[in-house]
Amino acid sequence: MRIVESSELSNYKVLPFDLFTENKSKILEAGEVLTPGKLIMLKNYVRIYAEDFLDGEEEQKKKDEQKKNPSQRLRNFSYESLDPEDFSTVINKESSMRLETQIKIKYFYKRIFDLFLQGYYDDAILKLQSLVNIIRNEIFKNLYKSGKGSRVRFMGEYELCHPLNVAVVSGLIARKLEYTPRAMEELLLAALLHDIGKMRIELDGESAILSTNEDELKQHTILGYKMIKDEFGLSEAIAKVALEHHENNDGSGYPRGLSNDFISEPAQIVNVANYYDNLASNRTHMVVSNNREVLREMLDIGTRKFSAKVLYTFIHMFNYDDINDFNDMMV
Repeated sequence: MRIVESSELSNYKVLPFDLFTENKSKILEAGEVLTPGKLIMLKNYVRIYAEDFLDGEEEQKKKDEQKKNPSQRLRNFSYESLDPEDFSTVINKESSMRLETQIKIKYFYKRIFDLFLQGYYDDAILKLQSLVNIIRNEIFKNLYKSGKGSRVRFMGEYELCHPLNVAVVSGLIARKLEYTPRAMEELLLAALLHDIGKMRIELDGESAILSTNEDELKQHTILGYKMIKDEFGLSEAIAKVALEHHENNDGSGYPRGLSNDFISEPAQIVNVANYYDNLASNRTHMVVSNNREVLREMLDIGTRKFSAKVLYTFIHMFNYDDINDFNDMMV
């Protein structure tokens, strides 16, 4: 343990570590927002303690090793080792997740995606499997009471938030459908990888509309399927989610025009979660500002696009009176 100076705490908006008294009683948890009231409260303690950081010699040794091997920093990291202070990002201030959890998970996913971009597929998949466990153990335990879709979403950078949101919503649907732990893990991994084929496609900048280069973009389902099976060595069931998550219940989707029960149920789940997050992120032609408008639009589309079983399981998870403006929730 080390002594923390009160002047140091004023540098943080979000507390990056747990705080303790001399008797090791916890005062505040990592992830709490350091409001002016909390900072005043902390000044009442004679001494405040936090866990030790690396000493100078150990820290320097770590830096020297990274200089010798440039790929080491890229590959050798864990969720626990990440410092949220190192990553600047948008957070959902109304989220059911702690602020530190939001930041660290986004940071962790960004580092994983960098591994994919550099071709370290084995490392990336191992860390994605760690992320699956984090979603189950750190996120789901706080989300089941929410009732508000706006509170279960990561907000901000689409390329980071979208796979995470699709995985979280897919997992919540699967839990309602009473998936086994093994089936849940496979679905979460598939949801995190559902758009991986876009790595192989040149997209037009930051356009908010999904129809940009539509014919080329549709190939991401086939490319993702091949990558997951042939390059990542994962199962057919996981690969089929990438292939089929744009297939529609009425046969109007792509790439094969499948319909109804010809579409795997995990792909049907990811289809609902994917469309939900794209609507909420304003990545379609329909402009929405809150969760109720998203649910209303999805009900209007109904079983033309979505499996009835999956759609109504999803709809019944959330309150219809969730009218918090998404833009007002981001800080």
